[in-house]
Amino acid sequence: MSEKSHGRRTLKISAIVGIVIGGFLGLGLLGFLVGNYIVMPLIVSKGSEVEVPEVVGLPLEEAIVLLEEQGFESVANEKRPDTLYPEGVVVAQRPGAGAKIKKGRIVQLAVSSGEESVRVPYLLGLTMEQATAIAQRRNFEIEQVDTVQSDSVPAGRIVAMRPDPEIRVAKGTRLRLYISAGPIGKTIPVPNLIDLPLEKIKEMLEADSLVLGEVRKMEVAGKGGIVILQSPDPGVLVGPGDTIRVTVGQEP
Repeated sequence: MSEKSHGRRTLKISAIVGIVIGGFLGLGLLGFLVGNYIVMPLIVSKGSEVEVPEVVGLPLEEAIVLLEEQGFESVANEKRPDTLYPEGVVVAQRPGAGAKIKKGRIVQLAVSSGEESVRVPYLLGLTMEQATAIAQRRNFEIEQVDTVQSDSVPAGRIVAMRPDPEIRVAKGTRLRLYISAGPIGKTIPVPNLIDLPLEKIKEMLEADSLVLGEVRKMEVAGKGGIVILQSPDPGVLVGPGDTIRVTVGQEP
């Protein structure tokens, strides 16, 4: 056989082998594509759907166990304040109870962090005016104010409060304040002297066995000779001979 004929035969065999190998490779690639994008989705799509159980109102641990028993995964990805359910209890789920989904799907859970709470401001030792301003800034409402006698807290200042300061309480809780009326044995309520002329308050205080103490002056137009501030505040209990201090307006 000539060298030329031998070369042509070798080339023909190589071509046939290439076609065969290419065919196998093509079939392999085709098989992969068919299996990955057609067969598997068909298998998955034929999986049975299961009804999602109701887990709202259950403690988180119990909800997780129940979902696992039904073939679901779960994830608690949210905490929110709630007035109905205590802390650690499931308050919402997605998908909701009764929805039909395939086993293995994830059910998202929201868990209660308890009732929203706020910290009670510290008002002890403050005047009623100061306490009211702070309570308002902290969004607390003062429900009641009582007067009590105290040997340790000056008259006109907060001696006690309920709830106690610095503890956490439910949002919207109202405060009850107790104002010191001074030492025990003080029985004379301080009269309201505001907007009265200085000459008149001297007579009022003498009639109640009280003494006019320091008189300060402050420039206030239209209030010349008129009381604009007093200490102790009106209504605070004092004793006979106790001193009452006032600030009187002075024309600029």
